Amino acid sequence: MSAVAVRRTGVACLGLVAIVVLVALARVTASAPPPPPVVLEACINPGNGNMRLIAATIPCHSNETRVNWNVEGPAGPIGPIGPIGPAGPQGAAGADGANGADGVSAGGPPYIWVCTPASLDYGATTVADLHIFNGGTATATLSSHFLAKNGTNLAGGAIPTSSPTAYYPGETGTNTVTLASKNTLTVQFQSGGGYAATDNNLVASIEVTSDQPIVVGMQPTGGGPQLVPCSALPR
Repeated sequence: MSAVAVRRTGVACLGLVAIVVLVALARVTASAPPPPPVVLEACINPGNGNMRLIAATIPCHSNETRVNWNVEGPAGPIGPIGPIGPAGPQGAAGADGANGADGVSAGGPPYIWVCTPASLDYGATTVADLHIFNGGTATATLSSHFLAKNGTNLAGGAIPTSSPTAYYPGETGTNTVTLASKNTLTVQFQSGGGYAATDNNLVASIEVTSDQPIVVGMQPTGGGPQLVPCSALPR
């Protein structure tokens, strides 16, 4: 047998042995956890082409050549990212959450009250009391506007037919006053003489605005005690 034939026979045997070993390892792998990577050791006789597997600590004979190879090759490069899969089915509805805290009601600040009519069309000046009660738990910031029929704020203006001349109380512009919780502010004033329907210098209505819940009442004293309707504006 020629040297070339021997070499070819040895390589063929080596390949056959490798296939047998890989098949055996595949069967073992299918039934047991994968073993850590190992290196196979073998001795090849170039004279007759024989090959035998040996342990790593066993030396080859003097007429043999030692060969080895990895059972598992190195990891290949990471492949490209695959396409996005279809959306999964919708999950079941979750449980209802806990009830939230109560919000601020639609009747929150500003709190606006209106007393009308603020004058009773007397021929002479009438004295009246405006009462404002702070029902909130905090100090109220409020304003009182003495309004003519055309909406003009008469605060600081002369009261018709008053003698000596008196002036309407209340706040002008954005000015405010404070009122402690559960306290009552009493504003005494002269409503003036005349007819509110024709005189834009005579008070027709009183508007009270507060950042705390309030109750407002008004009582003219001329001609005997009388109550004037005061109502909270609807929200």
